[in-house]
Amino acid sequence: MHVTGTVPPPAPEPRETPAGPVSESTRHARRFGLPVATALVMGNIIGGGIFLLPASVAPFGTISLLAFGVLTVGAIALALVFGRLAARDPRTGGPYVYARGAFGDFAGFLAAWAYWITTWVSNAALAVAAVGYLDVLIPVNDHRWTACLAALVIQWLPALANFAGTRWVGAVQLVSTVLKFAP
Repeated sequence: MHVTGTVPPPAPEPRETPAGPVSESTRHARRFGLPVATALVMGNIIGGGIFLLPASVAPFGTISLLAFGVLTVGAIALALVFGRLAARDPRTGGPYVYARGAFGDFAGFLAAWAYWITTWVSNAALAVAAVGYLDVLIPVNDHRWTACLAALVIQWLPALANFAGTRWVGAVQLVSTVLKFAP
């Protein structure tokens, strides 16, 4: 019995599905079909650097292909690790949950902040790259304010897709992943 005399509400019971129990923390994983889920994983592994990197490493010749191979092995290893961790602990939270569970609160905090900072840096780099590509079609780099405005618009487009819902996120990710393989 509690000191205040109140009884906490009962926890919701997990539902059963053919894939196993579904609780509040795991139900979000069932919103995308296989093509969109595959595009999300491929898009996160490949990233947006594929649009910039080939031109940057072209002067290094065939050794750059070896570097791409090494990076691919590393990306596959990370994907396998995260797959195992997600199977072991299906709660939402990603790297924060895994680091916190293994090493404590401070490690979880550091993992979350490291992930967050890499997201800031990569989003800024992608915005600069996208403005560079856009400048070929529409001259936006003539003035700093037009380049900044274009970068802000480019940054807000995925955010608007998020606001619109998971179907829009899936559609945007599917299109952007297909564009990564277009010549």
